[in-house]
Amino acid sequence: MRFRRHGDHTRIARQYVCYPYHFTKAFELDRHIPELLTLYQQSSSGGLYRGDGLTSDLMVEAGAAVHITTQASTVVHDCQGSTAQTSVQATVERNAFLAYTPDPLILFPGAKIGTATMVRMDSSAVVLLHEFFDRHDPKAKDEQFDRIVARVEVRTLEGRTLVRDRMSLLGRDVASPQFSPLGRWRISGSLFLLGPERRLPTGQELLAASTTPGVLAGVCTLPNDAGLVVRMLSNDAQVTQQVAVRLFNLAVKSRFGAAPQPRRK
Repeated sequence: MRFRRHGDHTRIARQYVCYPYHFTKAFELDRHIPELLTLYQQSSSGGLYRGDGLTSDLMVEAGAAVHITTQASTVVHDCQGSTAQTSVQATVERNAFLAYTPDPLILFPGAKIGTATMVRMDSSAVVLLHEFFDRHDPKAKDEQFDRIVARVEVRTLEGRTLVRDRMSLLGRDVASPQFSPLGRWRISGSLFLLGPERRLPTGQELLAASTTPGVLAGVCTLPNDAGLVVRMLSNDAQVTQQVAVRLFNLAVKSRFGAAPQPRRK
């Protein structure tokens, strides 16, 4: 997907989408932010399966503003030892804005997933990324997912590395809350806010928006003045989603001076 600024609006300049993905038409939901275009990335396959390798390539040209989200959470099915892979590659040019906010991955027993998000961005651009994962045992047999590995890498347009973040977790390590690295928490997530400090919320604002019963959250600065990251733990998917929406609203208001309208799902 390639996005381009035309006057006060952002338009799709080029798109190529194939199975299992489908993109909705572009929505202009925010009357006070006419340049912000919103799209829903949908899947017709029913989730992620063993051997899947899915790639999204996003280009946001100078001055354009895009929000890409999903229609619902994505189930990662039993991969029977063969890893499913997803990757997002995004290039965000001068004064552009990209929010990529998919709903959580739901790890079923036997799920084995690797995710990679690679961003190249101009120093004046703002990028919001978040990734959350939950786990679910539909047959209540106390079975766990196999493994999840999640990588985020941020570089300048010239190729200099700003941030590298990697998380790796085995299902067997979270089977017992007493010994799990997540403790008693089931849902884990990170939200990256990248860009110049003057266009981002403060750490205090992010922490205040994240502070709610049922959520454990912390905020820290990223290296190379790249921005901020919010780490979250929770046991309630609805509360987690509410916090993620508040953080998205805060990021948009900090960048554009106006709060966005609700994204219906």
